Amino acid sequence: MSGAAAVFVMSLTAIPVTYTVNLMHFSKDHFLVFVCGVVVLLAMTTGAYLIGKLQKRPPRDKFFYVCGVFSFTCVVDFIIALELDGVMDGFMTFYLKEGEPYLNSAHGTFINYWDGTGHYIMYLSMAAAMSWHVSYRDIGLYWAGSIINSMVVFMPGNLIGKNGRNVKASYFLNTPYVIIPLMMLHRLLSSKRKLNTPQDKVAKSQKKSLLWRPLDILLIVSLLFAIAVASVRGMAALDSPMTTTQVYLQRYEPYLTDDVIYPKLQMLVYLFYFVPYYIMAVYSLIYPGKQWMIDWSIIHAGAAAQAQFTHIGCSFHDRTAAELRVPMDTRLVFWIINLALLIIPQVLALRCVYYPEFFLSNTQNQDKIAKKAPQKKKKQ
Repeated sequence: MSGAAAVFVMSLTAIPVTYTVNLMHFSKDHFLVFVCGVVVLLAMTTGAYLIGKLQKRPPRDKFFYVCGVFSFTCVVDFIIALELDGVMDGFMTFYLKEGEPYLNSAHGTFINYWDGTGHYIMYLSMAAAMSWHVSYRDIGLYWAGSIINSMVVFMPGNLIGKNGRNVKASYFLNTPYVIIPLMMLHRLLSSKRKLNTPQDKVAKSQKKSLLWRPLDILLIVSLLFAIAVASVRGMAALDSPMTTTQVYLQRYEPYLTDDVIYPKLQMLVYLFYFVPYYIMAVYSLIYPGKQWMIDWSIIHAGAAAQAQFTHIGCSFHDRTAAELRVPMDTRLVFWIINLALLIIPQVLALRCVYYPEFFLSNTQNQDKIAKKAPQKKKKQ
């Protein structure tokens, strides 16, 4: 059995494990729930290690074992989401009471759905790539952007929102999801992207006027739109008294005022992190040679996908108070705005990855050519 297939099979053991643990009635002691979570994670780590070692060509990358463990927790998270929506019962009841009770919210539901689908597919894809000894750089960057955005909102939101009093020992089970993605992101960004683009193709692309690059013009306009929307939503999250922000809150996104605090934190991430990125992206689409744009477009695409999936879902979910859901008469505008904020980063990332010539550094390409060129022998 291939490494990826074995990881997939191991992840499905989450179904009987959660059902069995739920029958043990740990719900009376939140510290025992935490200990139980640690034991299960250690057991899955051992299982992932054995899977790797049993392969004919064991994966050299230690991140393979992380994918094995995190794939298991993805299935657990999907079970949590289904239980929160009443689709199933009796699997994670104990955990939702004495583990992480703040998951009993629309935001908790949708981050678990995303973890159980989006992140799950990414882990299996990366595990497969490592088993086949091929690069997983782009998937890894996309995953890092997605999970870091999730944790930046989720971790502080649990402490400062209305659920702040419900934080228990199991809160610290999320620590690996903060540390490991940052380590992986640092490692991926520290390694150079392998590009074999001919110098003449790079020069031709970079000499093109912006007027002859219609896709880039469309992306610049879209990014300016994203800057405007993110600024309005960020100010709305900060309770700006401006008429524009107040109208936006009342008419289009009343969910931003929810006292669970997660939507406000996400809007602040947009304002203080996404907006500066949008500005630099516009600059990079006008002036050539900004090679960092390729990797960061993938990172941001992952972050935007997670952010918008969760935000859109929460804006309509039953666990969000009825008065805070999107009003019926403004839903079309809501969908246009939020789908645009979801799609624009994906299109930008595809443009950067598949047509990177405009962003490459001329100096770097000249160095490559110099290394390939035959050197003249020195006269003795």
